[in-house]
Amino acid sequence: MSYFRTNNVLALTAGQSGSLAKAWGILPASGATGTLTLERASFGTGSYTTINIAHLTPGIAFPCFVTSVSVTAGTVYVLA
Repeated sequence: MSYFRTNNVLALTAGQSGSLAKAWGILPASGATGTLTLERASFGTGSYTTINIAHLTPGIAFPCFVTSVSVTAGTVYVLA
């Protein structure tokens, strides 16, 4: 088990998208689907990487540098 400290949490539900300044990860709830867009690699010259939220384990924080989150079903928490 890991413990994470967070100062701000943004809950996104179906049909919503967004992000937080200084976001360091997301926490998908059970049944969450959508797209997670990560920061660019190579100091802003590479392409954006996207991850299907359904492939992440529900209830487990996924540490990453978040650019945006688009939720199609369920709830995803953006952690900052």
